[in-house]
Amino acid sequence: MCNCKAVLRGYAMYRLAKYLIIGLKKDISHTLYSAWQSGVGKNAASLYLIQFANYILPLILVPYLVRVLRPEFFGLVSFGQGLIAYFNILVDYGFALSATRRISVERNDLVAVSKTASSIWAAKGLFCLLGLCILLLLTKTGPKFQKLDHLFLILYGTVVGGALFPIWLFQGMEKMFFISLINLSMRLIIVAFVFLLVRNPEHYLLYAALTSLGAIGAGLIGMIVAIFKFRIRLILPSFEDIKQVLKEGWFLFLSTASISLYTAGNAFILGLLTNPTVVGYYSAAEKIVKGVVNLLGPVREAAYPRFSKLALESKAKTLYWVKRLMLVMSGLGLLLSLALFLGAPLIVNLLLGSEYRPSVGILRVLAGVPLLVAMSNVLGIQIMLPFGKDRAFMAILFGAGLTNIAFAMLLAPRLQAIGMATAVLLSETFVTTSMFIYLQQCGLNPLSRKFSQTQSLLGQEGNK
Repeated sequence: MCNCKAVLRGYAMYRLAKYLIIGLKKDISHTLYSAWQSGVGKNAASLYLIQFANYILPLILVPYLVRVLRPEFFGLVSFGQGLIAYFNILVDYGFALSATRRISVERNDLVAVSKTASSIWAAKGLFCLLGLCILLLLTKTGPKFQKLDHLFLILYGTVVGGALFPIWLFQGMEKMFFISLINLSMRLIIVAFVFLLVRNPEHYLLYAALTSLGAIGAGLIGMIVAIFKFRIRLILPSFEDIKQVLKEGWFLFLSTASISLYTAGNAFILGLLTNPTVVGYYSAAEKIVKGVVNLLGPVREAAYPRFSKLALESKAKTLYWVKRLMLVMSGLGLLLSLALFLGAPLIVNLLLGSEYRPSVGILRVLAGVPLLVAMSNVLGIQIMLPFGKDRAFMAILFGAGLTNIAFAMLLAPRLQAIGMATAVLLSETFVTTSMFIYLQQCGLNPLSRKFSQTQSLLGQEGNK
């Protein structure tokens, strides 16, 4: 009798598990199919080409560079890239989000799009000049910067390329294929030249120069393609036009600047507190994690314009689709995090070599980042920004930046690279937790029970 009950319980559990798995599979399949039909999936596929060029190709280069440049010179280049990352944030000024949002609304008005594009390029040009002046001042006054002035000035070419590259325009118009192909082609050429020309640690300046040339080339070609494809008429914008686009991107600029405090400039912060070799160990692990994290980026960027429009139409419908996106992104983030944590020794040994054994512990500490970023991207980019919560978004990210700096100053001098990695993990945890609490208080939590009935009706309607 006991055996029969056990068999029945087991069979019931089997049926329940099968029902849940089939339902989950159907839900995810329907979400992905609907996203592809709406154009989000197609744009995401194009964005994956850009991400492949921007992050995966450098990740392919990492095994070669870390061995050729060795930890010290690899750390020097990473230190320089960490400083230049701040200037990239200045020149971008949040336009990746604010300009995309504006272009997506104006896309059917050629005159308005031309005016917006001209104003943004003009603003980026002014920021480029401002950044260059600041960099020259740093290289003349800071003892640690004077020794690396040539490296910093060469790497500044990536800032110029970023100012020219109109990814915000193509995202807003939801036409990503051509610029994705151009960017990928340019990066492939640069990768080939790096393998051919960079042969020893003393070639670190040559590597920096090739990186800058690739960015400038991609930026110029992308700008030309955008002008002809969208029939953009470049005009001299007025001061008021530039002021308007700067005003729209102000809080997003503060947000992205805050992000840089716990993402882009970590190698720079660590370099100020330790030495180039330690920076080399940390940067090698960080580049692997960034390459993995940016696998999530194209879905986020492709979905953002669509959610921006959807938020104007229906709160319930927006949260319905956000919930589905959260399911997909969180599951993917969890798989990536587990793969990094469990495979850290193998990954470091294969990609970096035995000389980078200290990077194993760093990689394991940073392994939780993909899951946290997957969740915060949905909460912040797909809910907070489309619903106009720019100030709260900025405040959370600024708080995370301060958290990162505080823990870095506390932990890095003692734990060195492990301390820096711990500070980053704590900052990402702060972001995800704060966003979830804030959205719950605002009634925008997609997992809230009060939306379950509405979302169920929307789901039935979508399945029809």
